Amino acid sequence: MKLIPRRIHEIAAWLVRIEAFFLFSLGAYLLIRTLTSSVEELDAVIAEIVFLILGGIGLFFAGRGFLQQRNYGRGPTVLANLIAMGVAFYMIDGERIALGVFLGGYALLTFLAALSSIPQARPGSTHQGTSS
Repeated sequence: MKLIPRRIHEIAAWLVRIEAFFLFSLGAYLLIRTLTSSVEELDAVIAEIVFLILGGIGLFFAGRGFLQQRNYGRGPTVLANLIAMGVAFYMIDGERIALGVFLGGYALLTFLAALSSIPQARPGSTHQGTSS
């Protein structure tokens, strides 16, 4: 019995795409909230909306990389989830324990799935690595 399932790429892709959807949703919420209320720091809110949308796009394409069993999706996913684990720590420290534990657990699960989905060499492949 293998510790890592054969479909780990699909699992990682779905976890990352759920994160991307969450970032898009949060960006849409901030946009609607900004348009329907008065905001003192408009430039900061716009920067946060742009960051959330670009982050969501990046994670969406990272999920695509996992489905294609390519390497380019793993780095952004690992980085995003390390950041999310730090945010979760500060949420727990700020007495938002339930949200922090959920975010930290989800980020850890996605982080481990990303690290576990290293593409394997296909049988008959002549690729030996990147030595010059």
